[in-house]
Amino acid sequence: MTSTTGPARLHAALLYRTAQELASAAVPFLADGLAMGEAAVLACREENSALLAEALGHDERILVLPREGIYTRTADAIATFRRVVRRQVAAGAPGVRLFGEVPVDQSGDEWHEWHRCEAILNVALGPLPLSSVCAYDRRELSDAIHEGVEETHPALMTPAGPVPNHRYVDPATVLRRTPTTLAGGAEDTPPTLQLVDLDDATRLPELRARVRAALDGSGGPGLLRGRFAAAVAEVLHNALRHGRPPVAVRLWATPTRLVCTVTDSGDGFDDPLAGYTAPGDGFPPAGAGLWLARQACDTLEAFRTGTGFTVRLATGLPGSEPPPTPSSAAAPADTPAARADRARADARQLARRLRKQL
Repeated sequence: MTSTTGPARLHAALLYRTAQELASAAVPFLADGLAMGEAAVLACREENSALLAEALGHDERILVLPREGIYTRTADAIATFRRVVRRQVAAGAPGVRLFGEVPVDQSGDEWHEWHRCEAILNVALGPLPLSSVCAYDRRELSDAIHEGVEETHPALMTPAGPVPNHRYVDPATVLRRTPTTLAGGAEDTPPTLQLVDLDDATRLPELRARVRAALDGSGGPGLLRGRFAAAVAEVLHNALRHGRPPVAVRLWATPTRLVCTVTDSGDGFDDPLAGYTAPGDGFPPAGAGLWLARQACDTLEAFRTGTGFTVRLATGLPGSEPPPTPSSAAAPADTPAARADRARADARQLARRLRKQL
């Protein structure tokens, strides 16, 4: 997406405080797209998706997606958006209007990664006929997150339409100056597996097997362990093929987190967007290794140290949660069904007012 605020290639942020403010900006944006034959995609809280669908007359071109399945990892979000747009275009839509409500109950590494994702989306989805609005409830934002939202969206959405955002910052600049997580948590303990002084790329099959064996004994879902092992293997392959020996691998496996660092003695690369855009042409495709690695783990960070270049991969493992206590259980009046009922009632009122404006 670019910094234009026209009907296509839009990436705008909506900072709202009430359902009225959300609907007043979202409905005209989505209705304009539907009027041009575009598809509309909603990825909001359940009650807000219900509100918008009602206000838009439940048009059959509206696709409602559960936001919990989208706003997870950067690579997954990008892949989902690409897949949705391509399917809608293949079905005959000239473009897609996406309205997503980004979760903000994130902190630390999680928000840091999503901040970077918002910057990356400006480049990674550029070729697609997609206009998107990322909605944030201003009441839930810290000042730091508010600033991050503004600097990663070329436009701001208003009831009158998108307007240029003069606080927007170039994606590469955002990625270069957002701090990387050099250590913490698992890395403060002895590694589960340590491989040092590696310099022979012909050992790759053996090294992959050792990484996988260490992860197989760590617990956690097999699929996540397998994906993480594949990501480590791709990064190790790059280090041995393109880096400067010796190469070191350090792997930590805890009940809640998998972390691995791959360090070579070279200068590494200076492209903060490496691995975020789809691989190029050729065989093997240019950039395929990092792209595949990002698909297979939660976060992948690359940074220079005093002794070389490190790629750090991390994936969280689902932990067991205690059953809800009576005091923490949702009250009957605040169940998802109750919220959806309230949203539908609100939507009927909003719809009557908003349709007069369309």
